[in-house]
Amino acid sequence: MRSRYGPEPRQAWAALAVAGCLILAACGGGSTSAKPPSPKPSASATAAAEPTSGPAAVAAITANWKTVFNGKAPIPRRLALVQDGSQVAAFVEAQAKTSFGQAATGSTATVSLVSITSPSQATVHYEVLLLGTPLLKNQVGTAIYQDGIWKVAIASFCGLAYLQYPKGSPKLPAVCRS
Repeated sequence: MRSRYGPEPRQAWAALAVAGCLILAACGGGSTSAKPPSPKPSASATAAAEPTSGPAAVAAITANWKTVFNGKAPIPRRLALVQDGSQVAAFVEAQAKTSFGQAATGSTATVSLVSITSPSQATVHYEVLLLGTPLLKNQVGTAIYQDGIWKVAIASFCGLAYLQYPKGSPKLPAVCRS
C-alpha cells in the first residue's frame, strides 16, 4: 500500500512527542519547578574545561549531546548543556506539563559522527529514539563551545522546536521566533 511509505501514525505522533518536549522538557527526571541553571558555570566547571579538539573533545560532545536528549536526566542538567539554556527554560517548563512532555520519558539519542569544524563549533550527526525506536533519523545539529563546555547550539534546539510550532509562533521561546 502506498501509505506505508510515509511515517506510520504511531511514529508520527511519537516524533511530535519528542519534538514537543524537545527532549528536554520533562522527558522524565528532574522537577519542573527547579531553578534554571545560571548562565555562567561554576569555578569548578571552568577549571575542568572540556577539550576543544581531538578524541577527548569528540567524546565530550557525544556525552553532552546524549545527556541533553536523555529523558531520564534532570532538566536543569540538560538545560545547562544547551546554549543559552536559561532563555528556553520557561518554554521547557511549559512543555513539561503537556502530554508531549510526559510521552517522551524514554527518549535517548545516538551520535554517529562528530566533526569539529573549529575550536568553538562542531557538527553532530545523531538520531533521537523513543524507547529504543528511532524517531528522528539522520539529524544534523551543531555543538558550540561556550564557557568551557560543549553545548547543543540554540539553532539546533530551535530546529527541533519548529517540528512542533511554526517559526515565529508565540508559543516558541523568544530566541527561536526570529
